[in-house]
Amino acid sequence: MVRKLLYLFKQYRGTGVVGLTGITLSIIATFVVYHWELAKDREQFQQQSTVLVNELQRQLDSYTQLTRSVGSFLNSSEEVTRQEFQEFTSSLLPYYNGLLGLGWSKKVENQERSLYEQQLKAQGLIDFKIHEHNPRGNQVVADDRPVYFPITYIAPLYRWQDYIGWDAASEIKRLLTIKKAERIGVSMSTPLVELKNGKPGFVLYYPVFDSNNLAPQSLKHENPDTDTKFQGVVFGFYEIQTWVEKAISNLNLNGLDFYLYRLPEDQLDSALNKTSVTASDYFLIAYKANSQSLRKFPQVANLEAIENSTEQAPSLCRYSYEWEFCIRSLHTAQQELSLLVLPSSDRSISSWRSGTVLALGLLVTASMVMYLLISQQATLKIESKNRELEELLQELQQTQLQLVQTEKMSSLGRLVAGVAHEINNPVSFISGNVEYARHHFQNLFDLLRLYQTEYPSPTPEIEAAIEDIDLDFIAEDLPKLLKSMKVGSERLREIVLSLRNFSRLDESTVKEVDIHRGIESTLMILAHRIKSQPHRPELQVTKDYGNLPLIECYAGQLNQVFMNIFANAIDALEDSIQLGQLKERSPMISIKTAQVDTEWITIQIADNGPGIRTDIQTRLFDPFFTTKPVGKGTGLGLSISYQIICEKHKGYLLCSSEEGNGTEFIIKLPIAMQVQRSFDEVKSC
Repeated sequence: MVRKLLYLFKQYRGTGVVGLTGITLSIIATFVVYHWELAKDREQFQQQSTVLVNELQRQLDSYTQLTRSVGSFLNSSEEVTRQEFQEFTSSLLPYYNGLLGLGWSKKVENQERSLYEQQLKAQGLIDFKIHEHNPRGNQVVADDRPVYFPITYIAPLYRWQDYIGWDAASEIKRLLTIKKAERIGVSMSTPLVELKNGKPGFVLYYPVFDSNNLAPQSLKHENPDTDTKFQGVVFGFYEIQTWVEKAISNLNLNGLDFYLYRLPEDQLDSALNKTSVTASDYFLIAYKANSQSLRKFPQVANLEAIENSTEQAPSLCRYSYEWEFCIRSLHTAQQELSLLVLPSSDRSISSWRSGTVLALGLLVTASMVMYLLISQQATLKIESKNRELEELLQELQQTQLQLVQTEKMSSLGRLVAGVAHEINNPVSFISGNVEYARHHFQNLFDLLRLYQTEYPSPTPEIEAAIEDIDLDFIAEDLPKLLKSMKVGSERLREIVLSLRNFSRLDESTVKEVDIHRGIESTLMILAHRIKSQPHRPELQVTKDYGNLPLIECYAGQLNQVFMNIFANAIDALEDSIQLGQLKERSPMISIKTAQVDTEWITIQIADNGPGIRTDIQTRLFDPFFTTKPVGKGTGLGLSISYQIICEKHKGYLLCSSEEGNGTEFIIKLPIAMQVQRSFDEVKSC
């Protein structure tokens, strides 16, 4: 019974894993979708906040721009009458929702007050006086002060006519704002003030200089010493509530509350970091989404109470504290306001998508489990066939390794033949000169012994001996012989070194090597084939080496690639010479190296042989494919080279050839490679 249970567990273990994985993934996907919905709602909250701030700022910018436009109109006109001012401003005001009025306050010095009042009376304002309001709100004649800023023009006139002549200098907030606008020369906004209709709002002042001619011409002629550099201010005023209502009238503020404060953003942010905002003295207005109404009474936005309120929807309680609110700045004529935006208490998140994902995930999991149970028997049969295929694949891999080893031995044979040919000449050269050197030294020793016998005076016999052995010739020829022997020994050293660099038998792992050194070693091995032969001239080899860094590679295998490509190029050139295809040009092999970027280098090996036909170019790297006669080529050279470059070094081996115009092989190698570091661990080369 236990054995049967173990067998069933082994057979259906995969199905159970799939079912458990499917359920787990379904739950994970549900949480992912839920958090996606939460993130989407947060993004919507941010977008709503941005749109709200942009619209409020746009309204403020339009008010400031209109005030500047009226000021520019006054500056550009030689003389502006009351009627022209009314016509100009009345044509603009309807397009600026929320701006209650526009006007012009002339700067009047104390000594000009009487003359100014007479001029305004002459224009039809019979009872005109510069006045102000007492604490009870009644109009009284303005007190004496150095300068006045009475309202001279105002629009719309039908609404604000009673305020013509009211002196803005009677309120310290307005006077300071006007002075600052005069000093800086830009638009300025007052702090929160009570407007003429008794409601809170702001007044924008734009200074007008020099070119304004609102004052009557007679006043300028009668008092030419009047300082006319600063003429007065154009002003516009708006209520807080009207401005906000106009800005949000077409906005979607579902699930959004906001509070407007006349505080800079950093100060409001500092207050929020202390958990609550109790800046009732700076509060302007609030909007509540649940009632869709504006509230004008002082408000306290307590974040701790909002976060823990039981009246809130559960979704808001899941929001992280870092984004439960956002603060945005509003700027109006050198004054900064701050907007605190919060999710409303009735804001909720729809979670139907997460429920749908969970249901679909469980349904798909159940379907897969049923499918796996049905296909279990078929899988067992397929596994049996797979085992047979694996055995065949192992046999094929073993055969491939044997073929690769055969090709390596073939390359080693060519290597030994080349080395024997190269070493033969210097060895013969040295051994031939050694005998002459020994003979000359022997004669010198004989001469020395004779000198010892006859010293100190040379005898005729010694002179005859010196003449007989031609001592002068020996003295001249001996250094040449020694030099020749040195050249021969150096040649032997170079050949042995080249053999070592080419075979790299002691370097089967990846290491940093000089590519140029490997190419030179390979060319040294093939020098006997490059030199002139009885049936052909010497093959010209041109080199254009770039500035390459050391390359991480399997040096011995890379040299084998160079050997295969160079050998194929030499074979192609020899075949072309035999067929008489290179009568007009010399046989040539060109080598070019370059660093492509910080990660790759290229090696280009080209010949000017007959080229390769287009129909066989796609088969060049196929195992056992060769165009050489039987016994001359195995068809594995380029195939093994492709494996070495592409699989072992993660590089590229490309062939570009045009029939009749030669062939070029391009090797692209990474400067640093991340592969297995031991050749013995690789099953294929």
